[in-house]
Amino acid sequence: MSESGIADFSDTSRRLRQAIEGLDERELTWKAAPGSWSITEVLGHLSDHSLVVSFRLRAVLAGSTETLPAFAQNAWVENQHTNEGATGDILEAFQALLKFNTLLLRRLEPHEWEYGGVNAQGSRVTIADIVRGFSAHVDRHLGQIDRIRAAQAEESRRV
Repeated sequence: MSESGIADFSDTSRRLRQAIEGLDERELTWKAAPGSWSITEVLGHLSDHSLVVSFRLRAVLAGSTETLPAFAQNAWVENQHTNEGATGDILEAFQALLKFNTLLLRRLEPHEWEYGGVNAQGSRVTIADIVRGFSAHVDRHLGQIDRIRAAQAEESRRV
């Protein structure tokens, strides 16, 4: 994987912080509808995903033949009472995992980026795929944060 791929991965925290800059606690925990996620819950989900990615990377490097773990994202967010958590704490955890994983990625030899495992869908994924997939996943959720902010603005105009 190129240095730009690692840089994109390691820049996800900055982009998330930028996306929520200036929002207060009410805005961060607001939900458009029951069952939808707040911005805090989106950030919590991304921290959860970072935990899972951490495990996936290490399982692949260890040569595990087990299916790489998946997780029930909605149940994780709901059952952890994520919306009651402090957004700053969630972002600190995200940043810590990101730094730990980035340090690992920078130590990999070129051939190790092609080590792979089998995901929950039964497809082979490499370490490079996992890293690219994580960055793309964060990008999709940045779009979700933008949509939540737009829905809040629309509701404020109606009130």
